[in-house]
Amino acid sequence: MEHFETVEGGVTSPQGFRASGVQAGIKRRSRDLALLLADNEATVAGTFTTNRVQAAPVGWCRTVVAGGCARLVVVNSGNANACTGPQGVADTARMAAVAGEALGLAPEQVLVCSTGTIGIPLPMQSVESGILKAVRELDPEGGAAAATAILTTDTCPKERA
Repeated sequence: MEHFETVEGGVTSPQGFRASGVQAGIKRRSRDLALLLADNEATVAGTFTTNRVQAAPVGWCRTVVAGGCARLVVVNSGNANACTGPQGVADTARMAAVAGEALGLAPEQVLVCSTGTIGIPLPMQSVESGILKAVRELDPEGGAAAATAILTTDTCPKERA
């Protein structure tokens, strides 16, 4: 068994990663959109639900992970983008496109995740402006902000490096 050493910090502790967490307006009073950017292409893997009912981002991420590499993760909280039909699928693709375009990446290099309330379409105007704000705030020290932006029912952010 390999030995893992815990170090101070979180998702941006490894060299070459930047993150941000912003309030996009999905939730009323807190951060609700996070980005995690790898400066170089990163190998990705995933474990996915086997439930027949899957949120729109799950299918998107399956495809990206099948390619083996990605550069960016976009996560929104407050809305799961689940049980939203074709609109949810289109919104997921749009999130990847907006984030990718802002950073010069192909949408296929962008993983999209959503967590929160089920059955309500995403407020895409807020999501899109939040993505652009989060791009401007990407920082090697942004891990803690990203951790707070993905909270749903958790009482505190969880980070580990």
